[in-house]
Amino acid sequence: MLKHLPNLISLARMALIPWIALALYEAHYAEAFALFALAVFSDGVDGFLARRYGWTSRLGAILDPLADKGMILAALFALVMANLLPAWLLVLSLSRDFSIVALAVHYNFFVRPGFVPRPSILGKLHTVLEAALILVVILEAWQGWGLDALRDVLLVVVVVSTLTSAVDYYRQYRRLPGKDAAP
Repeated sequence: MLKHLPNLISLARMALIPWIALALYEAHYAEAFALFALAVFSDGVDGFLARRYGWTSRLGAILDPLADKGMILAALFALVMANLLPAWLLVLSLSRDFSIVALAVHYNFFVRPGFVPRPSILGKLHTVLEAALILVVILEAWQGWGLDALRDVLLVVVVVSTLTSAVDYYRQYRRLPGKDAAP
């Protein structure tokens, strides 16, 4: 039964997504910060458990990144709507994620059915950087601690990591076997 714990944690993280978005929409920044921090922490816990005890599964390989992208994109969207982050950042993030998913779907349906992409180190780093930016923006909106400089540095770093990780995923895709029909 414990082998399903990482998947249950990912599902719980998915369940937090609407509550995070609602808290941000209603400008309840203390609540949003706590919920988003909990979601980020749960991502680390489910990954640790899956790797440490070998509790990995195909379902988990799909649920975990879906939960991560859901929480990140929902928070980015809400922060853009609150004018706390620029809309172009959301567009850039969506473009990266859509491209990665499109490549994986293409490979899964046209080259190797059952394929589940593995996250890259740069992709994991990118998620951590996005989460850090979101936490700093929420904290600034909540406490007003003058974190503008940190936010701006993180914004630049997230843009670089968005582009770098997108290129990295594309290169990984190009190296997959049977890629003669690659777009």
